[in-house]
Amino acid sequence: MKGGTLGGRIFGALACVLAALFAFAWFWGQARIRQNHRVQVEARLDVAADLLEPRARTWLRGGLPVEEIRAQVADLPTRGRRRVTLVAPDGVVLADNVARLPLDNHAGRPEIQEAARTGRGASSRFSDSTGFATLYVAHRILDGEGLAGFLRVSEPLEQVEQELESHRNTLLLGGAATLLLGLLASWVLSLQLSRPLAEMERTAAAFADGDLSGRGNASGPAEFTRLAVSLNRMADQIRSRMMAEGRAREELESVLAGLAEGVVAVDAREGVLFMNGAAARILGLPAPVAPGTGLWEAVRFPALEERIRGALGGRADPPGDTPSPARDGRLLEVSARPLEGKRGAVALLRDVTEVRRLERIRMDFVANVSHELRTPLTGVVGAIETLEDAELDAAGRARFLDIARRNATRLQALVRDLLDLSSIEAEEAVLPVEPVAADGPARTAASSLADLARKCGVEVVLEPLPAPGLQVAGNARRLEQAFVNLLENALKYTPAGGRVAVRVRERGGEIAVEVEDTGIGIPAESLPRIFERFYRVDPSRSRGMGGTGLGLAIVKHIARAHRGRVEVRSVEGAGTTFTVVLPRA
Repeated sequence: MKGGTLGGRIFGALACVLAALFAFAWFWGQARIRQNHRVQVEARLDVAADLLEPRARTWLRGGLPVEEIRAQVADLPTRGRRRVTLVAPDGVVLADNVARLPLDNHAGRPEIQEAARTGRGASSRFSDSTGFATLYVAHRILDGEGLAGFLRVSEPLEQVEQELESHRNTLLLGGAATLLLGLLASWVLSLQLSRPLAEMERTAAAFADGDLSGRGNASGPAEFTRLAVSLNRMADQIRSRMMAEGRAREELESVLAGLAEGVVAVDAREGVLFMNGAAARILGLPAPVAPGTGLWEAVRFPALEERIRGALGGRADPPGDTPSPARDGRLLEVSARPLEGKRGAVALLRDVTEVRRLERIRMDFVANVSHELRTPLTGVVGAIETLEDAELDAAGRARFLDIARRNATRLQALVRDLLDLSSIEAEEAVLPVEPVAADGPARTAASSLADLARKCGVEVVLEPLPAPGLQVAGNARRLEQAFVNLLENALKYTPAGGRVAVRVRERGGEIAVEVEDTGIGIPAESLPRIFERFYRVDPSRSRGMGGTGLGLAIVKHIARAHRGRVEVRSVEGAGTTFTVVLPRA
């Protein structure tokens, strides 16, 4: 009865009890009638068996022919349909006044087995011989030489059903009347109890909705009246507290409303005193935690908990960065100080994700430039110093000029790729996108690399779209840049006579653009790292082909800026497939 009203539950419970009692009386009455009838029938059968025992002993001694015994048994003056059966010690039926012989061996009958053990046995069951439910009583017949056999007397039990039928209507009428009266009484009782409770329920619901002007006037039992008085007193107290807390909150919020930082103040028991909207947003909560609520009931943030407890203990730990408890990739700066003049603490939260990201980009940029530019700069400086030698002949001068030119070109490519990568990272959150043909950027990239493909002797195949009009949500310029990098890598690392295929596939709400080559492949141990900046599977080969080590990093960041991803699968010596997965337009 989950969710039902009190009146409904009382009525239902009483109805179930009354129905159960009626059912119990019904079945118990029938069982008692059957039992009494069986006792009476069994007593009659015992009397009949006692009367027939002397004659049965004479029959079983073997002095008469079997036909004579059967004739005498058949002529026995029995009442109604009472049946008499004479059974030999081995269970063979010698005579029966109702059933036609021969019959099955009766040694296994329960009443015969019990009579053999105790002298008397009784059982009831359906008789295959007569076709009725029957009660059997068997007596053990002894003579001077021991067991002579068994005398069994039986009688059908159909009379009990006739008696039950005569009482059934009376039981049914009386039980139905009692049940109806009981149900009526339970209905009246449930109404008397549920009406005052319904009135108090409406009053409490109004209090919960903020309407504290109403008052509960419950009638009925004294407990209901006391409950109504308590509800009214609670409403008065809530109204007074709400007014006082409202004034205090307005004053506090007027001071802290303009703060972009999150502020959380707690008492000595770590219950919330105040939390502004900025703190709720930073902590990933739908709304600020209500004052008086335990902070850790709503927030699971170990770094904040550690600093607040340190402040409650009198410490003032320095601010520290920690990942957001929402696990959304944000970085928060957390600090906490004890409250002046009160046992408590106040914590300040700042979202420093963007600040730290820009710092990390700047540091990575400086580190990468200092590492990657060292070799080409050394080459340029060394070539210039050699060219300053006045004794250098024309052939040597030309060779060192070529070295300086190649290293300067490499410096230019490195600077261009680093600036591109930095620009793409800055665009990740604000990259403008529009519907673009799914194969458009890849076709444009393939056209721009046609001369390189002819020079490398590699065939570039652009397979048709699986369905006309497929579009992705993308930035055509950045996507073309990504596919230029992928196709250029494929052409450089595919031997002459090889093949590079570009195809578009549908993946539910996404579009996958694959660049597959038949080149040298990538070792399995290198696959997890190929999208790192400046990572090269074969540094000497990559530098010899003019690679900067930033191409695949640029592809990864372009895919991320489109809310997509890039995947790779490769078999060393058999080719590589890069897949750029983009959202469907």
